[in-house]
Amino acid sequence: MTFQKRVRYRFGDIDHAGIAYYPGILHCFHCAFEDWWAEALGYSYAQLMRDDRLGRPAVRLEVDFYSPIRYGDEPDVHIGVLRIGRASVEFGFWMTKPDSSQPLCRARVKTAAVHMDDMTSRALPE
Repeated sequence: MTFQKRVRYRFGDIDHAGIAYYPGILHCFHCAFEDWWAEALGYSYAQLMRDDRLGRPAVRLEVDFYSPIRYGDEPDVHIGVLRIGRASVEFGFWMTKPDSSQPLCRARVKTAAVHMDDMTSRALPE
């Protein structure tokens, strides 16, 4: 299963070199992750944290950048589940230009399942 969300790079998302500021790319990935919960899974990430007391902090991150993202670009963010463990999930994120399969950047993000009250590890719910 994959999820796709289009984003728009605005003036404030671009650094002095004229390309996307890399922490902003990670923020776009996380925004798409939150949208995936609400739009594809029908349960918001906020509900998961607030009502289920389940947090999903990133514990490992790898990112590769292949091509610059510039002001006005509208890449698609893709999300896929790569691996599910007892208390962790590894996600793949990548950006492509519309109508292209060539990635602009790619990330692997491993998240842990934690209880929001004390940040202790917990098993993923069924």
